[in-house]
Amino acid sequence: MDRPATPASEQDTDTAGTTAGGGDTAAPRSRALEIASAVVAVGATGAVVLLARAIEVRRETGGIDPRWWPELLGLLGLALAVVLLVVALVRPPAAREGIESPTREGRLRLGATVALAVVFVALWPVAGFLPTAPVFLCATTYVFGGRGWKPLVLYPLVLCGLVYLLFQTLLKVPL
Repeated sequence: MDRPATPASEQDTDTAGTTAGGGDTAAPRSRALEIASAVVAVGATGAVVLLARAIEVRRETGGIDPRWWPELLGLLGLALAVVLLVVALVRPPAAREGIESPTREGRLRLGATVALAVVFVALWPVAGFLPTAPVFLCATTYVFGGRGWKPLVLYPLVLCGLVYLLFQTLLKVPL
């Protein structure tokens, strides 16, 4: 017996156009994940605000000082994170059609990236920005599939050069 075809408007489709019935790898809806993400965002941006307020200023000017931008960005981030938390608590979980379920390869890439970031942050004060940043960028580019001399050599060198020129030369911020 043939089943009647389901109209296209009633079928759940992902971004690749496959139906949710067979072979679909879309991640399921998750209220707990949305709430956890929002709580982490509130905590992280709250920490930015507290750390910004702890910046020591030699002379209080009453206007824009070294605390101003970090505090403003932290407060904006905190406001957005609170909105995200309220939305996660009030609305039903959002569809995650374009997001694939986690894979072993994705978890390995995440772990490698976190490990590289920890090593980069640990080595930067010891070796300096210019020796460590290009190596970090080259390694993370390789982890995420970059191959060839342009992504692995040219991209890190050009980007680090631009960052160095911007901060060290133009803004006089030591790296």
